[in-house]
Amino acid sequence: MKKLFTTIALFCFFNATAQNTADVPEDKPVTINGIDYSYAIRNERNEDTYSRYEIAIMAQNKSGCPLIYLKNKTSSMSFDEDPSAIARFDCLNATGKRLTSKGGNLRAKPFYVPYALTEKTADGKTTTTDVKVEGGYLLKNEASVSNTFIVIVPKGERPKFKVRVQSFSELSN
Repeated sequence: MKKLFTTIALFCFFNATAQNTADVPEDKPVTINGIDYSYAIRNERNEDTYSRYEIAIMAQNKSGCPLIYLKNKTSSMSFDEDPSAIARFDCLNATGKRLTSKGGNLRAKPFYVPYALTEKTADGKTTTTDVKVEGGYLLKNEASVSNTFIVIVPKGERPKFKVRVQSFSELSN
């Protein structure tokens, strides 16, 4: 029992239920549920009527434990039907002109669990095959994920961002 408790204590198991939002200042992280969310301007170009920015968005897990996002129907409904998305950065003043973005998603990496698949062959014998099944998405402790995209804002304005993050509730009691 002690070994089981220790194993459970090593991981924080979370399940997507809702979303939190927060304004994100430039070059300063916002911490939500132990994850630092931030963005940085990588490139800037001013044109006659607009300003074009290349944006890098980042999230780093500083919660002290790996976060496991289990695959379920509610997580795939959020963030453009992307179940691996853990956060969405929305540029509040982006125009979306010239085929540019108004925001971007941050995605966790998939993790796989072993599964023994038992099948009957045509000659009636039973065979067992080990397969790996995608169980969800993982963001290890101190690991980070990032993404880049381009936004266009009215000339003379800096991009303003709001981050929407998955709100996760603990599965173990």
